[in-house]
Amino acid sequence: MAFTDSESNFAAQDKEVVCIDASFEPLIPKFMVNRKKEVVAMQDAFASQDFETIRQISHGMKGAGGSYGFDRVSEMAAVIEQAAKAADAIVIQRALPLLGVYLDRIEVAYD
Repeated sequence: MAFTDSESNFAAQDKEVVCIDASFEPLIPKFMVNRKKEVVAMQDAFASQDFETIRQISHGMKGAGGSYGFDRVSEMAAVIEQAAKAADAIVIQRALPLLGVYLDRIEVAYD
């Protein structure tokens, strides 16, 4: 499974507004910091071709994203998880930077 050109463009937009339940507002800053740290940890694991660590981190990110209402984060993490299971370095090499860029561009709105 790979990212298409439209998915690459999606990650490269200026801002991506994500509407989150207002009850999560106090938790979101730490959530975002932790996801960005996880991307760095996956990049470090990728440098040593540690696909199991990438799989574990992306699996957790997939669940966390869905729990907080960040569906796109969950979708992107699922792609990375599947690639890690298959030891597909090409997909991971492309997907990790896209996930990082996407996380940097999220703007949270509360409802």
